[in-house]
Amino acid sequence: ALLADYPWMLALVLFFASMLLYSQGATTVALMPAALAIGVAPLTAVASFAAVSALFVLPTYPTLLAAVEMDDTGSTRIGKYVFNHPFFVPGVVTIASAVALGFAFGGLLI
Repeated sequence: ALLADYPWMLALVLFFASMLLYSQGATTVALMPAALAIGVAPLTAVASFAAVSALFVLPTYPTLLAAVEMDDTGSTRIGKYVFNHPFFVPGVVTIASAVALGFAFGGLLI
């Protein structure tokens, strides 16, 4: 009932799950069938799918760490707080925009 009233909550669930699972595929396989089984609309599932890309949130993903290490200028670094790295804000804004556009244009396509 909660997802029926607030369909954007599925995007939050997918965001936090992929952040902890470090895998877009594992997040999708684990949660999308369950979401569809409890009656989430296909539009909501498709629009929220971009949220499984939250692998960058915790600064432990290998490509994020490699990018920080390869920066010769020193401008890309991880701060003293967990969520204080240069990929956080652009990544969250991009995912939020993709989910919002998915909901906006999904009704036209589905």
